[in-house]
Amino acid sequence: MNKSQLNQQLDKMIRFIEFEANEIEQNIDTQSENEFDIKKNEIILKEKLKIDQLYKKKTKFMNRTTATMITKLMTNAKLEILNARDTFIKSVLADVNRELLKLRNHKSQYLKILKKLILQAMYQVLEEKISLILISDDMECVDLMIPELSEIYLANTGMNIEINIDNSIKLPNQEIGGVMVTAKGRRLLVENTLVVRLLYLTQQAIPIICTGLFGPNPTRTYLRNK
Repeated sequence: MNKSQLNQQLDKMIRFIEFEANEIEQNIDTQSENEFDIKKNEIILKEKLKIDQLYKKKTKFMNRTTATMITKLMTNAKLEILNARDTFIKSVLADVNRELLKLRNHKSQYLKILKKLILQAMYQVLEEKISLILISDDMECVDLMIPELSEIYLANTGMNIEINIDNSIKLPNQEIGGVMVTAKGRRLLVENTLVVRLLYLTQQAIPIICTGLFGPNPTRTYLRNK
């Protein structure tokens, strides 16, 4: 092999080595890029999962906080409504109480009401011997009323009755008027004072008052069709 042939062989070998080197370099670059992409995707996925978890955690916290705030606001609103209702009812009671006090100045009208209150209590007791507990100012008038009360009671029940006024105990003036009827040594007792009647009527009127103040309640059925 002459020198020219030797140089040709060397050139071929050099080109082959360069070709192999380029292929190896390309393979290394491709592999590096693939590994980089895989690593990058892993990092992105990992960070995405962290963001998702953080978002879910924040969303859950916000939902819980919002629900708590809504519940608190609804509770406060209900309390305000109840306070407004109670304030209004108290003002109505105070107005009615003042009117009842004025009623005592109209003696004949008051005595008619007092007679009805006494008879109502007598019919509830249904005994042949009763005692009446009154406020001091009413004792004399009721004493004069006893014969009429006995006649009305006999006509409606067929029972004779002995009516006594209890002087050992009196109703406080705060009761405004009315009566407590007792029998059998006070073991039977019916309270029928104006204050008691007022409280009873107030309880019945509360749904109507609330409807006037706050509108109809769709869950309330016992006031419908009246």
